[in-house]
Formats: sequence, structure tokens, C-alpha cells
Amino acid sequence: MVEALFILFPFALELRFMRLELDDIIEGGLKQELTCAASEFTGLIEMGLEAEVGFVAPIQFQLRLQRLGQLVEVDGQLSSRVTLACGRCLQACEEDLSASFAFTFTPYVAEEQVAEDEDVEVELDTDELGLVYYQDECLDLMQPLQDQLVMALPISPICSDQCKGLCPECGCNLNIDKCQCEKKVFNNRFSALAGLEIESSEK
Repeated sequence: MVEALFILFPFALELRFMRLELDDIIEGGLKQELTCAASEFTGLIEMGLEAEVGFVAPIQFQLRLQRLGQLVEVDGQLSSRVTLACGRCLQACEEDLSASFAFTFTPYVAEEQVAEDEDVEVELDTDELGLVYYQDECLDLMQPLQDQLVMALPISPICSDQCKGLCPECGCNLNIDKCQCEKKVFNNRFSALAGLEIESSEK
């Protein structure tokens, strides 16, 4: 029933599952499993990643939320399967996506209030601390989950360890064809030192 609703009314599910009231997190913690489509994360489009990454499977999130006073610690695991361009030959390749993450929700504090605190000597960015602000007792999971999804994407995926890549001269895919380009010999100026023997000062 939930999956059917997700297909027909994805925005309704976003409101239901991507936002939590602080009081929803009962003593002992709260566990949630979310199934999302990549189209729900509009930041992927804004960053231009939709042209580079194709999600061929739903994005699964397994979350555990633990409340500590006004702080909420979130531990999670995400998984999916994506299509990316190989970093060597530029051909499309599929790869499993899996990552663990953690972040903490903290109440938003106005800048004026922070300025009044004379005991604050070092100001740290909330991203560096793994903190996410919330207001009005409402936790919005959309942005932090999107951030974790982006960070989980591989920087330079490889279609296989045996990938030969592209010819640096003509651009031919060496996995498919053999080009006639002359291989340039790498000029290692230190190769002359390979046979140099250095006497030890120790007797």
C-alpha cells in the first residue's frame, strides 16, 4: 500500500516520512525505513548530477533516531544502484551504492543569541560538526539525506579493473579497438640513477 502511494503521490509521502515532529521520537529511539525515487531530491537536478548519474533502483534508507534532550542523533544506511560513466573509458557502467552515515539535529539558534554568549571563543561550521538545524520542533530529513546521498556517489568509478581506458592521442576506446598511435616513451630523468651504488657510511 505504501509503495503504491509513493508512485501516485510522492509529495504526500515526502510530507509524511521526510518530516518528523520531535515528540514522534519515543523513548528508546525510532526506526524508519524509507524508499525514495531520485526525482524526490531536487538538489541532484540543481547540481547537474541528473545528467551524470542514473538511478536504476529505488533509494533505500534505514534510519535510527535517538533523542537526547533537544538533540536528535541519526544513524543510517543508504543503498541503491546507479549508472555512471567510467573514469577511464567514459562508457556507462552500473555500480551498487551503499554507505553508512550519521548526523545530529540541533535546535536553531539565532545569530544574535550566539553573539551574546561571551564564552564562545571558537566558531565552528555546523557542517564540520555534523549538525543539522531544526525549528518549531520539526525535523526535516530531506536536505541531510540528500547530502548523504551526494557524498556516497563514487568520485571516479571504474567499469572494471582491466579497463584500458582511452588512447591519449586519438581518444579510441582501447577496450574495443586497437589504434595505430605511437606509444610515447616516458622520459624518466631519474632512471639513470637506478644503477648508482651508494657506499654506506657505516663500517
